[in-house]
Amino acid sequence: FIITLLVLFITGCVDNHPVARFVVVDTAKSHLDFNNELTENDSINIIDNEFVYNGAGVALGDLNGDNLDDIFLAGNQVDNRLFLNKGNLKFDDVSEISKIGKTDSLQWSSGVSLIDINADGRLDIYVCNTFRKVDAQRKNLLFINQGNNEEGVPIFREMSEVYGVADDSYSSHAQFFDFDKDGDLDMFVGVNRIEGIDPSEFRPLEDDGTSMSKDRLYENQWNDSLASPKFVDISSKAGIRYHGYSHSTLINDFDEDGWPDIYVANDFLSNDLIYINNQDGTFTNRAGDIFKHFSLSSMGSDIADINNDGSLEIYTTEMQPYYNKRKKLFQGPSSYQKEIFTKKYDYEKQYTRNTLQVNHGKNPETQLPVFGEVAMLANIKETDWSWSPLFADYDNDGLQDLFVTNGFPKDVTDRDFGDFRVTASRLVSKERLIQAIPEIKIPNFMFRNKGNLEFEDATVAWGLDFPTYSSGSAYGDLDLDGDLDLVVNNINDNATLLENKSNELAYSDHYLRIKLKGTEKNRQAIGATIRLYADSLIQKKSLLTGRGYLSQSESTFHFGLGHLKKVDSLRISWPDGKEQLIQKTNADTTLVIAYNPNSSSLKKVLDKTSNSIYREAAKKYNLDHVSEDHDFIDFNFQRTLPHKFSQYGPSIAVGDVNGDGLDDMFVGASRNFKEKWFIQKKDGSFDQREVSYKKAENLEEEDAGTLLFDADGDGDLDLYIARGCAQYPADHEFYRDILMMNDGKGNFTYIENSLPPILANSSAVKAADFDRDGDLDLFVGSRVLPFSYPKSDRSYILKNESEPGKPKFVDVTETVSSKLKFPGLVSDALWTDFNGDFWPDLILAGEWMPLRFFVNEKGNLVEITENTGIENKSGWWNSLASGDMDNDGDIDYLAGNVGENINFKATESEPVRVYAKDLDNNGTIDPLISYYLRDSLGTKKEYLYHPWQDVTKQYVGIRKKFNSFGAFGESTLPEMFSDGLLDDATVLSMNYMQTSWVENLGNGKFRLHKLPVEAQLGPVFGMQTEHLNNDNLSDILLIGNDFGMEVQQGPADALVGLALENKGDGTFQPISLEESHFFVPGDGKSLASLTVSDSISLVIASQNNDSLKVFEPLKANPSKIIKFAPNEVKAEIHFDDGSKQLQEFYWGTTFQSQSSRSFALKSRIKEVLIFDNTGKETRRIKEGL
Repeated sequence: FIITLLVLFITGCVDNHPVARFVVVDTAKSHLDFNNELTENDSINIIDNEFVYNGAGVALGDLNGDNLDDIFLAGNQVDNRLFLNKGNLKFDDVSEISKIGKTDSLQWSSGVSLIDINADGRLDIYVCNTFRKVDAQRKNLLFINQGNNEEGVPIFREMSEVYGVADDSYSSHAQFFDFDKDGDLDMFVGVNRIEGIDPSEFRPLEDDGTSMSKDRLYENQWNDSLASPKFVDISSKAGIRYHGYSHSTLINDFDEDGWPDIYVANDFLSNDLIYINNQDGTFTNRAGDIFKHFSLSSMGSDIADINNDGSLEIYTTEMQPYYNKRKKLFQGPSSYQKEIFTKKYDYEKQYTRNTLQVNHGKNPETQLPVFGEVAMLANIKETDWSWSPLFADYDNDGLQDLFVTNGFPKDVTDRDFGDFRVTASRLVSKERLIQAIPEIKIPNFMFRNKGNLEFEDATVAWGLDFPTYSSGSAYGDLDLDGDLDLVVNNINDNATLLENKSNELAYSDHYLRIKLKGTEKNRQAIGATIRLYADSLIQKKSLLTGRGYLSQSESTFHFGLGHLKKVDSLRISWPDGKEQLIQKTNADTTLVIAYNPNSSSLKKVLDKTSNSIYREAAKKYNLDHVSEDHDFIDFNFQRTLPHKFSQYGPSIAVGDVNGDGLDDMFVGASRNFKEKWFIQKKDGSFDQREVSYKKAENLEEEDAGTLLFDADGDGDLDLYIARGCAQYPADHEFYRDILMMNDGKGNFTYIENSLPPILANSSAVKAADFDRDGDLDLFVGSRVLPFSYPKSDRSYILKNESEPGKPKFVDVTETVSSKLKFPGLVSDALWTDFNGDFWPDLILAGEWMPLRFFVNEKGNLVEITENTGIENKSGWWNSLASGDMDNDGDIDYLAGNVGENINFKATESEPVRVYAKDLDNNGTIDPLISYYLRDSLGTKKEYLYHPWQDVTKQYVGIRKKFNSFGAFGESTLPEMFSDGLLDDATVLSMNYMQTSWVENLGNGKFRLHKLPVEAQLGPVFGMQTEHLNNDNLSDILLIGNDFGMEVQQGPADALVGLALENKGDGTFQPISLEESHFFVPGDGKSLASLTVSDSISLVIASQNNDSLKVFEPLKANPSKIIKFAPNEVKAEIHFDDGSKQLQEFYWGTTFQSQSSRSFALKSRIKEVLIFDNTGKETRRIKEGL
């Protein structure tokens, strides 16, 4: 059967006009008569060779010198064709005259490049051949342009053997570039060869150059006497040694050292590679140092500056379907074993979806680029079986849009067919088996770039809603009207010529086109980049010979300008490192810019630490520490969990534990590991002391929240350790919270019976004198009831009834607020006076719930959540922090949420839900997560998120309802459980995903303000406010990620630490990594401040299963640091401009964190008023003190 969709659902309003932006030019008009037709037989079919439908490429370039780009289309079984552009989108087929046909009719062509390989000023043609088993039929072809005949038709001569480029290695494509900066063009050939073994089977990583399926690097050893190149294979010598199945390659100077690097998109198990140029003729693969994860079966790829920040992003396509039935037919069972094998065999993490790698800048420690993967956030993660992605500004609005080709004539990944194949392969003929394979004939995708890393589906609105089996594609202004047209190479269909009608629309935007004339041996200036500056618009583009899949687009730089009619300047970086500056250019024209040998050389500044806000200083202060966390597979107990609950440490607690007036630090430990103290010395460095406060013989307990506070009123800080992790059954002894008493010198002793027998899976512990009796009481929050998600464990309010030397806490939850016994899946809590009456109120953050607010009415906590104005914003809240963000004299808050870069999209009208019940009466809760997704007609409906096999392993009864993957995928959740089985299930929902700041409006009312998109790249945990510059506004630091997300999605890992500048108008602006150097790339959890030498406030960040990060400030240094007495809770800060700010000081600050109870006096502060917990002013600090 055939899956053919003629209409795609549009998620938003796109270009509300009656004329489509693209129109298919009929073959009768264009004469672009080419069909990459495949004829299957007993030996050429998808059963015997899975590369049979990989398609072929297309290339655009001016082959006859008339300033019109011509079209070359490669064929698999059919011959390659050349079409000369005659103007007005009419073409002549000159293939026979030009002599560009295959030298053997059995050659199977794939990728194509148009380059001036011999530097004679004429474009030549390089064609890759593959597939065939006979070596001679796989030799690549090089057609050297001999010039035009009398009719203006270019004539070619095949000379691959002469030039040394008759590669026969199952090549898919080639890239030409000057890797050694000697002025001529070298060649990289991508190889894709299956060697008789399962390409998806784990095996030791092959990186020694012995694999037959490894890429090739050819050096151009130019012969001056012959004025022509000779190419020599130097792959192994140059470090190109990794096994892989290369579908596409990108060339770019990724580390910005002036030398071109190589990105390789690999299919199957072999992960993508990035070969960094060592500047000595060799390359080193640094994929694991630069990227967090990749697409599993990477196909095509492209590179572009999609957010106009002057850095280039990378996009690769995969095969993930976009509507529910196809998705469920495609998805296999979640396999954590795959994660284990990935690590065991030294592969990088890979997942079955498109990936968009956003460029964060440079790693301050290695100077390598840092990328975070955000395709889920950008709404471009799934475009079905996709091939060629092309970023370009198709509507000239100044932002790079995205075109993606897709389609596959025989979907061998269909799981219903897979089941049929297993049972029937011995009973039916191969012909019948092939006929049973479903087909994927769907429209290609077009996404309009809306800015802020957001794309919207414009396929229908822009006129592309027709089905094809498309593979290679290329863009170019074929009719010279100022907008970009498209050419698509289709299987079993005529090639598609799409005319861009943007210039005919009433509101058409402006553009600028630039052609470069390069050096003598690189006439096309391949490898050049151009930066454009126009008003506030910044764009960067690079020139490479291959984009998308097996194809080459135009070599002219095309910049959309939106409404701008002038360009301020152009900065051209030539391949040899020289730079040219062109100023003041009008729009709507084409510039021709020639290389100027007298241009200045580009100078690189690699170390900019002295100009940054922070520098990493762990070793300087002897605070270097790596936390270890043994892997625990939560999914073995509940298959359908959305994420783990077992890897949220380590916690951090800061305070003076030995009475010397200096901040010390405690770092918690995971199961089987010991805790660690960092004791500060007078010189500001730290002594490290490993301790164990665990009773179990093998240290099985795991620390969750930790808190330093004076439990018994003897003047020193005691230690509370809340135990959690959800790795043991409920009420297990390993969950017992403990209180360690300090002897005043930093020595701690466990005190029996000082706490109620708390055996809950604790997540947070925070202290405040909630009853104002002069001592510190506790809130102990708990998260999930172990192995019973989403049911929550018990939380506690513990009243302090201690005497000096005799600590005692009593559970008063029932009397203070019974709602706090089971308030939900609590992840964080904050004691804070949000109504300004000096009675500490309580805010809770948790999963599947709104932020919960409890007002303190003289010792009783009364929930007011339903009247806060944000009661309907249910999220996966992770963390809380405070600060007067708008300088209005009350306390506002930061609320860390799951972010927008996950597999779900949740809104009030389309929430994500979890349904929980013991469906099969076996004593365990079966959680089922639903979300809204398109059906085959584009209508969004509520479906189960999980793959079929995951659901059946969690709830075997589902097998009685469906007999196929397709039937399962067609059924909405209400249809699936129309029998009423879920009628009495627990149902929780999430409709708000964004990390936000919470504006305190007074009178118990609040308003959520979404933080910038950079704060939505992943789940946020540790947060705190800081003054990062010399204004009087509170800025923000935040860290996050969650490496324990369910394995269909994989780790949420795009955050690398973020600094946000407060603009004073309720908005925050990201500070670049280059400026902040606040770099926390791992599984960020706790975030705390720590004062050293009474003058420097360090920022400490913990990462699960990774190192502590320690940041020393280099800017906005304080003149003095004030420390607060135990009973002091607030400071009113007056600035030199008359404004004021409120700040609170806590016993427990943000997610599993406790910061120093101190305050840095900055230069603009005139006066500070400090208050105790009764509202009494305790002291006043004035300017100069």
